Amino acid sequence: MHVQIMSDTEWEQTSEEHPWKRELLCGFRHVSYCKTQVHGDCFTGVLKIPGKKRPEGKAETLGFYAGEGTLVFLDNSSRTRHCLEKICRAEAGAQTGALLLLLAVWNWIIAEDVPWLQKFEDRITELEDLLLESTPREFPEILMRLRREIMKFHNFYVQFLDAAENLQGAFSGSMTEEEKTGWSVFTNRLSRLHDYTENIRENLLELHELYQAQVDIRQNEIMTVLTVVTTVFLPLSLLAGWYGMNFENIFLLNWKYGYPAVIALTVAIILLELGYFRKKGFLGKRKGTEILRSQKDSGDRKRTD
Repeated sequence: MHVQIMSDTEWEQTSEEHPWKRELLCGFRHVSYCKTQVHGDCFTGVLKIPGKKRPEGKAETLGFYAGEGTLVFLDNSSRTRHCLEKICRAEAGAQTGALLLLLAVWNWIIAEDVPWLQKFEDRITELEDLLLESTPREFPEILMRLRREIMKFHNFYVQFLDAAENLQGAFSGSMTEEEKTGWSVFTNRLSRLHDYTENIRENLLELHELYQAQVDIRQNEIMTVLTVVTTVFLPLSLLAGWYGMNFENIFLLNWKYGYPAVIALTVAIILLELGYFRKKGFLGKRKGTEILRSQKDSGDRKRTD
């Protein structure tokens, strides 16, 4: 098996004539999703691979052509090219066919995905703990960025699985047992990774619901405080209005201890109202947050068990 690694410019300028050369070049330069195409005894394809260090950045593109004892990879990334060269040297030395060689490269692409997804899940757990303590203003922006990030990988695994099954179905009749086993294991891995991202998306949805619940609790607390303040000062305003009328026969108006008596009456009213509100729970701890925290701790214990 003759293996070559080229940039798109080198592929365009090569003097070798390959079927579907122009179509592969166009697909590589204008890639929008992962796909493979089978053309008789040869096949081509392109992969759009989201980055793990900077998922919001530009995705890496990998193209390939296999046919007539030749396997060509198209890649413009020096890091990816270095890894491709190591894999191809190791596999080509063992007289590996195009399907197994391509499978080795594809396994390398998703080799670190499970640890990365686990770290992503840990970030969600940290946000849950943060949300139970406070409600940051930038939380919706953080949550949206995480949802977009995991959506890229969710779509990538769907497309990658479809591309792999396309080749698996097209060459199933001519595959060796080793190739059948290898491709079956690979598609199962992709399916599990897709399910993993689906679970993470559900966790993000639950996190959004938790955030919304915290916002509602804060709003209810603010409304409670405003209601308490209004209720406390309502009888005091009424009392001040009565004595502000300056009628001659108002109770305590002409008594020499009238002013201190009104002050004492005012303080007594305030204390009675505060005692009533505390008894009814309006001035207690944040019960909603305590309930959410207890529910989260219960869920964590269940996952641990």
